[in-house]
Amino acid sequence: MRLARVHRARLVVVTAVVGLMAGMVAALSTAQANEESAECRLRHVKVYPGDEMPPSWRYGEVDFQVTVCPDEDASEWGTQAIAITNKTGSAVGYLLESADLKVVASGENKRTRNASYSGSFVVRDCLPYVEWPCARTFKIEVGFALTADKKDGQVRLVYGGAINSTVPSAMTVYRTP
Repeated sequence: MRLARVHRARLVVVTAVVGLMAGMVAALSTAQANEESAECRLRHVKVYPGDEMPPSWRYGEVDFQVTVCPDEDASEWGTQAIAITNKTGSAVGYLLESADLKVVASGENKRTRNASYSGSFVVRDCLPYVEWPCARTFKIEVGFALTADKKDGQVRLVYGGAINSTVPSAMTVYRTP
């Protein structure tokens, strides 16, 4: 009988320890899930200047990058802009340069943080392959906003108004699908 009590006592202790460990694992996984949702995420917004008429050649790519951190003030999210001319652009003499990305406005409410951006870059019309001399320069501006959910960290992209540019009428700017 005394042996049975010892076994029951051990069983109760083991059950309590297992229950405590399971609770800790559940608490850790919940904390980890919340931590993961609050992680910073790199978002790309890409535009491609190119021909408006078929075959719709693209002359390169401009990549506007924002590091979205749902736990940080949206005005502090890191930005970078990169313009790359492809072989087609070089072959026809259109060079993509001077990419820039600026925060226009930022804010937050109970659920989200958000920031609006103005991205810009220059397309130079130059002698093909030689890339000099250049006859004209065209400036293109692109607007967009990013919204981050504070709870789950989900990020949404919202395009702004029309693309402002001084490019010739036969050229257009394609956005990331």
